[in-house]
Amino acid sequence: MLYRKDGKPFKVSGTRQQFNDMAPELTLFDRWDQEAIKIGGSPIYYYEVFIQPQTTDPIYMEDRGKLYSNTPVELWCVYEPIPSTNTQTAFGYDAPDEMKFEFNYRSLLDAIGHPPAIGSMLRTPFLKEDWHIVQRNLGEFKMYKALRMELLCMRFQDDAVSGPSISTKKDIDYKIV
Repeated sequence: MLYRKDGKPFKVSGTRQQFNDMAPELTLFDRWDQEAIKIGGSPIYYYEVFIQPQTTDPIYMEDRGKLYSNTPVELWCVYEPIPSTNTQTAFGYDAPDEMKFEFNYRSLLDAIGHPPAIGSMLRTPFLKEDWHIVQRNLGEFKMYKALRMELLCMRFQDDAVSGPSISTKKDIDYKIV
């Protein structure tokens, strides 16, 4: 039996008393990570995917009528660009490239409002490459709190099922007269 200093038995009040997840040290460390990613990372444009249940193929579980948002959300992340390894197969070019993007989890939730959807598209503005999200993982943990989110992505390939990528759309040219 555990006793308090005054001699009364120690009782748990039903909350986690060993750790305060609202501590200001955690917020400070989280903001430091956000700032480090903004300084050392690069911007990424996130296009949300909207999957319609009525157009989903029951066998392949693919949505032939999926839509991507027209307006991107600018996010900041750290990633290491890889060279393209397009290989020629019997069915044409195949791009099996995979890349990992690391985001600050709190800033990602603040910008989008929820974890990124699987199948959504990321666009790198400098290399003008399109990637679609295949898997999402929580990366680093500090004091019982997720600090980073890792998005594993594959290079987006235009096909009959997925439709054209964001890069095939013309950039809007605002002419000022």
